[in-house]
Amino acid sequence: MKIRRFRAYAEKDDLQNVLEEFQDKFEIYYVPTYSDTGKISYNSIMEIENAGVNFYGSHIGNMQMFVFLKNTECLWRTETGNSACICIDLNGIYQENAIFPTEISTMYYDNETAKRLYDGLKKIFRKQAVKSVNGAYICPKAYEHKGNYRFCTIDIKSPPEYDLKVE
Repeated sequence: MKIRRFRAYAEKDDLQNVLEEFQDKFEIYYVPTYSDTGKISYNSIMEIENAGVNFYGSHIGNMQMFVFLKNTECLWRTETGNSACICIDLNGIYQENAIFPTEISTMYYDNETAKRLYDGLKKIFRKQAVKSVNGAYICPKAYEHKGNYRFCTIDIKSPPEYDLKVE
């Protein structure tokens, strides 16, 4: 099992641009990692309410989605698991003064499909980002409003010294 992950600071418009390009290149669908309403999926990132918003003031578990190719079935709550997918932890702006990174990861980089999805999405983020700081991509709108945000890496309660410094 090979694990890969990267982060990107992005506002809603940034996420929409990146993920729409991703959706154009790959026939995919999104599945929440947890759902109280049973099996649910989305064909477009714009169907996901509040994408680009952080509700908790933490970078962990804001809105996690599995991403699958259309011809791959999501195995809900099974022991065999989902190895042909990537995970997107959607984040964004928290209370207008902080921004948290969206994290893209896979635990199954050695799976050909997961590798293709992960590498494809990373390439799009790299292409659309204005810059990279400590390995995190900074997308255009987030960079444009950098004076308004703390680029939080852990939690809103963390000291500002822990924030990513974006010049």
